[in-house]
Amino acid sequence: MNRRKFVKAVAVSTTALSATSTQGLQAKEHKALGKKRYQNGATHWPICLDTATLSKELNLKEKVKLAANAGFDAIEPWDRELQKHEESGGSLKDLGKEIRDLGLYVPSVIGLWGGLAPTKEIFNQEIDIHKKRLQMISDIGSEHVQVIPKFGREEPLDKKVAAWSYSQVCEMAKDYNLKPAAIFLNMVRGLERMSDATAIALDSDQPEAMIIPDTYHMFLAGTGPNALGRLRGDFIAIFQFADAGKEVEPILHKGVDSQRVLPGDGKIDLKAYLTNLQKTGFDGCVSLELYNPEYRKREPVAFLEEALHKTVKVVASVG
Repeated sequence: MNRRKFVKAVAVSTTALSATSTQGLQAKEHKALGKKRYQNGATHWPICLDTATLSKELNLKEKVKLAANAGFDAIEPWDRELQKHEESGGSLKDLGKEIRDLGLYVPSVIGLWGGLAPTKEIFNQEIDIHKKRLQMISDIGSEHVQVIPKFGREEPLDKKVAAWSYSQVCEMAKDYNLKPAAIFLNMVRGLERMSDATAIALDSDQPEAMIIPDTYHMFLAGTGPNALGRLRGDFIAIFQFADAGKEVEPILHKGVDSQRVLPGDGKIDLKAYLTNLQKTGFDGCVSLELYNPEYRKREPVAFLEEALHKTVKVVASVG
């Protein structure tokens, strides 16, 4: 029995247990499979697709089927896609079941915008918005939610306030059986580096605090691969993965996400980052995250075939 058929069989056998947490069941199934290797034995980690890699003209159901047919192990959707699915009359719980029936799972959703708030007052004003997003993310069956700052602010993010905000999100997320993780972005002042997200997560004093490393933003901020190897694997929710175009140089406070390229096509020493990721004991997803408008123009079936092939080739290089 191959992995996809096995996952489908597990999904059917657990239907009677639907009153329990969908996320909990998903995590247990994933951990049972985690003792095996992925991508026909080629990779140590499951390979995930960030759905924003594909054209915005495609709806979430179309992206799910494309990812499954291409051979990805998981998908990482965006909250706006969840909202659009609901607004069009769809059920996120039904879509979550469809995802699992196709042999995929949802390790994380992007995200809780403004969850790393600049002030306590702003955070408190947006609690209802945060809860709405958490409900959608829970309904599709995600395990984690990415906690994101507000954009377009000139002043540096106050890490003390951000740690408080992150802690509040962690408490709220318990009601939705979600595990929040803090991100970092080269263009956000005060949150440019992995060390910034780490400080926020640790200062929250949450027992299951987590962060989301990203090879592209680590490269842009000048954070080398050895820093990654000093973390513990259970401190990492998901590992976002992309190469940098050969003309890209480390830079802060400027958005250059459009210059992400397929693994192996750029200048980042991805093998060094993956080698250090392996040292941490991390057993979650490596998520391909490309916001390159040129890729979005391509025919998606052929593009995803190439994207998965190149991703697996690089990831498999560390054994």
